[in-house]
Amino acid sequence: MEQRKSQDEVLKQFVSDGHLTSEQADEIAKAPILAVTARELVSYLAAILITIGVGFMVAGLVANVPQAGIAALLYVVAAVLAYFSHKFSSATSERQRVGEVLEIASVLAIAVASGILLDMTSMRSEFFVLVLAIAAGAWGSMRASRSQFSGSLLMTASVPIAIMSSSSLMNLNGDNNRLVVGLMLLAGGAGLIYMGMRNIGFAFLSRACGSLLIVIGSITLAGVFSNGFGSLIPIGVGATLFTLGSRERAPEHLLGGAFGIIVGVIINVVYWLPGTILQGLAIIGCGVALLLVLRKQLARTSQLKPGAPTA
Repeated sequence: MEQRKSQDEVLKQFVSDGHLTSEQADEIAKAPILAVTARELVSYLAAILITIGVGFMVAGLVANVPQAGIAALLYVVAAVLAYFSHKFSSATSERQRVGEVLEIASVLAIAVASGILLDMTSMRSEFFVLVLAIAAGAWGSMRASRSQFSGSLLMTASVPIAIMSSSSLMNLNGDNNRLVVGLMLLAGGAGLIYMGMRNIGFAFLSRACGSLLIVIGSITLAGVFSNGFGSLIPIGVGATLFTLGSRERAPEHLLGGAFGIIVGVIINVVYWLPGTILQGLAIIGCGVALLLVLRKQLARTSQLKPGAPTA
């Protein structure tokens, strides 16, 4: 698959095609990525302080209130927050972001209220946490393409919570637990990367967390196999992430892939070779080998005729 073009390359292509002037291209390149004003940031700070203050007041008022009453109050708060969030959804971009903050707060209030009610049924906490995480993640995935950041944030946060809850419910021990957790981390990370490559708001968060989960999962699986070949898992996963990051020009994948390769190489060298000096030489040799392969690839590419396909 063809490598994605960088912002600079796209702008230069537009200039050469006559769609933009060079001055317009420079203006776009130098424009800040974020368009958050100081007024908006102060509004967020004030909202956080007000929320904390309300939380203290509510905690004092409901000290002797039954759990069902607290849950009912939280549902009312969630409904009010959802109402204002919906009202802001059709307003300006700044107010839309405020509305999405209220949306996240509303979802959290619903999750806490539902958790209180489910806890009253003597249901295992791991089970209802899993159910609530799946529900929040499903809502986030549906909202991801229509929101600036709330959908991606809810979807991303729900994945590790669901994985931890699932592993606790399975009640496995030793290598079996690490094997299952490692596979779930790989699956969850792959799902987040897939969603992050779609047209969603704040896709970087989904891709970055997905890469992190995949690397952690590969290292977890490497520890399951004590014969030394487990180190090939983070190396293979890291190489795949690195290739994806190179093609998509995504630093989150490049960093995750590089970390996986480095950890896999170190695990492999430490297992098979005795002595730190020999191990250090082997690691240096791996780095030199990568540089030689890169040099050979660059030399081969430079010898190709213009327009010829490259590897």
